[in-house]
Amino acid sequence: METWLTQHFVNSTLVYAGALMVAAPIIIHLINRFQYKRVQFAAMEFLLQSQQTNQRRVLLEQLLLLLLRILLIICLLLLIARLILDPNQLSMFRGAKSHHVIVLDDSGSMQSIWGEQTAFNEGLQVIRKIVAEGTNRPNTEKLSLIVLSRADAPLFLQRDINEELINELDAKLTNLTCSHQSLDLNQGLETAADLLNEDRAVIKTLHLISDFRKSDWQDKKGIASTIEEFSNDDIAINLIKTVPDSQPNLAITELSGATEMAAVDIPLRLKVRIKNLGDQVAENVRVAAFVDNNKLPMSIVFDKIEAGSEISQDFDVVFNKPHLHQVKVSLTNDVLAGDNERFLAINVKPSNPVLIIDGNPSGNEWIYIQTAIAPDIATTGFAPSVESLDYLRRHPLNQFKNIYLLNVAELPLDAITPLEEFVSAGGGLIWFVGPSIQPDFYNDKLYKNGNGLFPAPLEPSPRELPARETNSTVDMQVSDHPLFSVFAGQDNPLIEAVTISKYFPLSQRWLQTKSQNASGVNVIATLRNQEPFIIEHRFGKGRIITCLTSAGPLLSNEGEPWNSWALNPSYIVFQLELQKYLVQSQSHEQAEIVGDPIAFSLDASLYSDEIQIQTPTSEGERTIRLKASPKQITDATQSGLLQLITTYRETDQPGVYSVQLKRQDQTIEQKMYAYNFPVTESNLELTASDDLIKQLGNNPQIQIQEPGEFQWIQGQEAGREITNTILILLFLLLICEQLLAYRLSYHPKVAGAVA
Repeated sequence: METWLTQHFVNSTLVYAGALMVAAPIIIHLINRFQYKRVQFAAMEFLLQSQQTNQRRVLLEQLLLLLLRILLIICLLLLIARLILDPNQLSMFRGAKSHHVIVLDDSGSMQSIWGEQTAFNEGLQVIRKIVAEGTNRPNTEKLSLIVLSRADAPLFLQRDINEELINELDAKLTNLTCSHQSLDLNQGLETAADLLNEDRAVIKTLHLISDFRKSDWQDKKGIASTIEEFSNDDIAINLIKTVPDSQPNLAITELSGATEMAAVDIPLRLKVRIKNLGDQVAENVRVAAFVDNNKLPMSIVFDKIEAGSEISQDFDVVFNKPHLHQVKVSLTNDVLAGDNERFLAINVKPSNPVLIIDGNPSGNEWIYIQTAIAPDIATTGFAPSVESLDYLRRHPLNQFKNIYLLNVAELPLDAITPLEEFVSAGGGLIWFVGPSIQPDFYNDKLYKNGNGLFPAPLEPSPRELPARETNSTVDMQVSDHPLFSVFAGQDNPLIEAVTISKYFPLSQRWLQTKSQNASGVNVIATLRNQEPFIIEHRFGKGRIITCLTSAGPLLSNEGEPWNSWALNPSYIVFQLELQKYLVQSQSHEQAEIVGDPIAFSLDASLYSDEIQIQTPTSEGERTIRLKASPKQITDATQSGLLQLITTYRETDQPGVYSVQLKRQDQTIEQKMYAYNFPVTESNLELTASDDLIKQLGNNPQIQIQEPGEFQWIQGQEAGREITNTILILLFLLLICEQLLAYRLSYHPKVAGAVA
């Protein structure tokens, strides 16, 4: 009964008192009938006989008057208790025990500007109005507030709505800021479901405050099904929109480059990409570039960006000092400021070391490689080192970007594992064959049935490439692989001039039976006879490029050079592109997405437990100090190793986070982590209310509240029409009651004047 009353009356607690008041006219009527004693005397007998002839009519008139007075009391009751015929229009605050659970979306898109404030601040205003209205119903309302970025820790949990809560809420909301993250609405809804299922309040209401972007709701059946479960559990649902219309937006979606190639005084080419997420053409879009917070004397100009399109431009940055640097690109603020900047952290080295191992001690193939990649360190930034095979097993390899192995007959067995670890960690490896190599060793120890450093088994001996039949044929045929982007797609006289005389063929049996199933093995260039010539395959995080000819014009036993490629200008271009391509796979300093944690796992024998982090903030930087905890590693390969473990999770602010690690020798090791606004939050297209209704099944338990409208909180519109009807009815009843009461009452006639 109580639930029904709260569904149909704003002030349901007054119904009981009003029902008792209905008895008042009945009691008065009965008292009037029994307040006189019967006394019989002769004069009254005549009057009694006269009354009996009209008794039935008088009784009906008195009962009608009683009914009118009862109806008057009922109408007054309906006005005071505020009757609502449609419970879906009922105000949220109904005077019964109620629990309001508010889920506030604070994902990055809620920073978009609407009018003079953000969508997020509009949501805060809604929360304040809801709580303020709740204080008008003391001791009946409870509040739980869930902020989506911290869904596992509600800001308020089943708190009574009163003046104390309002003061505390105002303080917390004043300091509450919108996150920059891409968040899942289902996480907040699941937390709300747990709270409402545990609660035994008479009335339960879920308020979801969000911008309701199309990307959040499109094909997201999980959200719709969760809300449907709420409605099936007799929970009223308010979907509160904070933005009225979709807004155009420009977003920087990418800032990238081969950062591992960054060297002092060597131009580093970076790419900036912008997407127009509006429905109008954007013209004369200017992007400013900053290095270490110093603006570069240039602007990157996009003359025109079509609606819905994404375009990019390259620009060069030169660093005059080694060590860690940060790059930022920025465009003029629009409705969403978070995606108008993008950051990149770059570790600039004095030079990029490359290791060259020439398997022929008396050979000179290394000279061609060295001349191609580093005719002058100041020109390319590469610093090649030529070493013997013993270097592989006697020295650490992680200092090098790439390693060349030229005409190496066999590797020392204890050098294979360090080389595998180098490539697996992301290093680049380049094979050039020659007459010295031992195919059996390569097939057994390096190919390893497809699990080794060599991509495929070799035939027992090298093979001659037949002479060209015409001058129109080309010995080396390249694909559209990035390594050959300069040459592919057109007739290139440099490639046409290259001659290949001798090469090492791959096993024909392997080509016929296993090459199609060789995962990750890709032939990127072939010979004139369609035999594989240059092969790429992956090993762990690294890439390996294998060329089935010599690195230089090595002479065969017949006195003919294996190839003329090293004497062709295209060789230099290929080698420089090869360095760039291989180091791109090693780029660990590309930006992260805000919200992702920074995990630390440090070798306790090398580092102390002190970690210092400088975090970017809207006001500048602040310093955080962490203590890492020791943890014994139980992994079989690292048994007995003590690691220092900790995680920093407060990475919501876009920008560069600088980390200082203290080593046991008291030196400081610095790292940088760039965190960027998620691209998924940049599309501000909204879901229309009609589409939401269709997706949610037009459920009467679900109400959609438009932005800027707050009458639903106080119920100002609820039952306005029935209230007017009751007032008219009350007026008519009062007139009828007065007329009938006058008729039934005694009114003696006034004596006339004597003539």
